[in-house]
Amino acid sequence: MFASSALARDVEVMRLTSATPDTTLASVRAAGAAAWVEADAIRKQEKPSWWRLQLTPEADTSKEWIVALKETYDAELVAYLPPDYRARPISVFDPAWQQIGSRHRLSLRLAAVDAGAPIYLQLFKGRLQPMHVSAAPLDDYITVDLARVRFTSMILSALLLLGVVAAVYSVALRQWHLLLFGAWVMSAAIYVLVMSGEIVALLGDSPLLRHAMRLLALAINLGMVAVYIFIIQFLSIREHYPRLARVMLAILGMTALLVVVSIFDPRSVIANQFVNIAVVVLALLSLGVAAGRARAGSAHAWFFLIGWGCLTFAGMTRAMYFLQYRGTPEWLEIAHPSAQVLGALVLVLATARAVRHAERELLVARRVAATDALTRLPNRNQLDHDLAELVQQAEDDDQPLCVMFLDLDHFKAINDRHGHAIGDRCLVLVGNILRRHVRASDLIVRYGGEEFVIALEGAGRERGMLAAEELRLAVAQEGREIEGRAVQLTVSIGLTDFRVGDQVESLLTRADAALYRAKREGRNRLAADLLP
Repeated sequence: MFASSALARDVEVMRLTSATPDTTLASVRAAGAAAWVEADAIRKQEKPSWWRLQLTPEADTSKEWIVALKETYDAELVAYLPPDYRARPISVFDPAWQQIGSRHRLSLRLAAVDAGAPIYLQLFKGRLQPMHVSAAPLDDYITVDLARVRFTSMILSALLLLGVVAAVYSVALRQWHLLLFGAWVMSAAIYVLVMSGEIVALLGDSPLLRHAMRLLALAINLGMVAVYIFIIQFLSIREHYPRLARVMLAILGMTALLVVVSIFDPRSVIANQFVNIAVVVLALLSLGVAAGRARAGSAHAWFFLIGWGCLTFAGMTRAMYFLQYRGTPEWLEIAHPSAQVLGALVLVLATARAVRHAERELLVARRVAATDALTRLPNRNQLDHDLAELVQQAEDDDQPLCVMFLDLDHFKAINDRHGHAIGDRCLVLVGNILRRHVRASDLIVRYGGEEFVIALEGAGRERGMLAAEELRLAVAQEGREIEGRAVQLTVSIGLTDFRVGDQVESLLTRADAALYRAKREGRNRLAADLLP
């Protein structure tokens, strides 16, 4: 993307071997060639050190040049630039330091007239990681730097968007563990802001800027703790590998304790190296669990392997480079944040898919709980809810509502004579007849045993009695014979209609009383409740 131009060396890096705390610039400039040793990068020494940066003889010194220092972060550096070689404290996080381009690199400007002259640097404090140096003509440097800024802006936008999506999901879907994932996404955004130097533009002259690396260490450590707690839940590690979950939580606990150390000493070797080692260990453990869960058929695990695998590779590679004090190679500057976005995107999609799957399972479970397994009609659990809505609607809209109680006549005798299989066929037959003879919007419920309840929306007593009689005749005609056996199936029906002030209980009580009157009067008949 932008690595090829940025890799142009075109600069020699030399370290003064005879430097002492009392070494002055004058003595440095007067030092002979034998006092200097070539280096591949600027590195922290046991005591303050002097460095000389100079364009190679092959460089076109007729142009204006930029000498760029990579990953200086919180190093304490003083630069001496031609022509005046005045001491200038330089820092990526110092808003007073004016430089060309963004703060992805610490840039030192060489005018064309001074392009052949050396730059001297004094390093007082720094990390063990190397600070690589490169040089490029001004126009080339600006082109590459603009590409870096565009890439960083794209990564930051994606991370912030995914962080917001995770937070919205956690609230809307009540998946609170997603807040842990969102915390990691935001820590990744802070990582990109600090490592790219863009945090300077965000914080301006804020005193917090002096503690940018402490902020980064805090964000990264807390983000790692949060995301691996999320992963433990995401992969159900506690349920499937309880001992391993305890090991991972112990590592995370140690990391959380070292957060305190990193706040006060962001250069702490123990804290930084432990975090790097913890990243490698936790990543390997998580991938191992995911592989095992994937073989067992877990879709969650496959999502994790796809999304987190790339991020794990990039994160482990970065950790290995840091453990070997090799800094971050150019390609990893692109791969690591890109993998963070990919991992965040895949896990957000995986979580959304899992939530949707869980919601579907919940809906199916609710539907099963509210449905009679034999007749596929709503059961008694659903009756109170649906009938209450119809009663409220009749009350609000002043519309009629008719309720019927149906009972199969001599059902016990049918079971005893022909067996329960035929009895079940009788119930299924009645359920099918009820579906065919009422509207789809009407409520049909298997109340229990051989009893059914029907509520006809918008139907008064007269219309309800016509419908009930039609149902009675249909059952008597279609229920004469079932599977070659003469059962002579009939039903008795009790009917009532809605009156102002009625509730579900009062309607069902009147319909039930009318049903028993129909049975007392000889069965296979319709009886309406007696009007007051």
